[in-house]
Amino acid sequence: MIFKDGDTIVFAGDSITDADKNTTWDGIGNGYVRLVRDALAAFFPQIGCRVFNAGVSGDNSRDLLARWEKDVDEKKPSVVFCLIGANDIWRHFDRLDPHKPLVSEEEYGRNLTEICKKAERYEHFIMIAPYFMERNRSDEMRLLTERYAAIMHAVAQKSGLPVLDAQKEFDAYMEHRSGMSISWDRVHPGAIGSMLLARMVLKAGGCEGVL
Repeated sequence: MIFKDGDTIVFAGDSITDADKNTTWDGIGNGYVRLVRDALAAFFPQIGCRVFNAGVSGDNSRDLLARWEKDVDEKKPSVVFCLIGANDIWRHFDRLDPHKPLVSEEEYGRNLTEICKKAERYEHFIMIAPYFMERNRSDEMRLLTERYAAIMHAVAQKSGLPVLDAQKEFDAYMEHRSGMSISWDRVHPGAIGSMLLARMVLKAGGCEGVL
């Protein structure tokens, strides 16, 4: 198990990680970060970990890179999980903020590379690839998501770092139910998707079987 007594664990990302953290008294949110923290507390009471939610709704990889020192490094973490890319992809379709430059595939790779360099100081740094809860693999957003996920896998491989395949988790679910049964926008995980993400994170941390 990678988690040990005294660890500081930071989860960095966008709204998927944020999960309305500013509406919760402990700033941990209502998503997969809370589930991971509570599972560690419930099933490994001998391990005292501090868990921080460094997700910010609306962020892309450029935004996350810009605030990395303040929101991640200042916590002096020993373990960091990073799930980023949904907005890098999504903005190509919804143009929600037309005045904000889009993050190209090339820039996404550069941003991730810089984040990986910053992460060299951590004992464990694990990236989580972007996903899209759409089982039609010819869907244009699903196709672009796969390209951005492939970039993350390539950066991780070059940096010698692990990356978790969230798309694989959701694809297994979607063998039986559509992604829209989890979330109408097929991006925000809600209660069910958060459970799938939390299980994946815990398994990667060596806590298989607790969820």
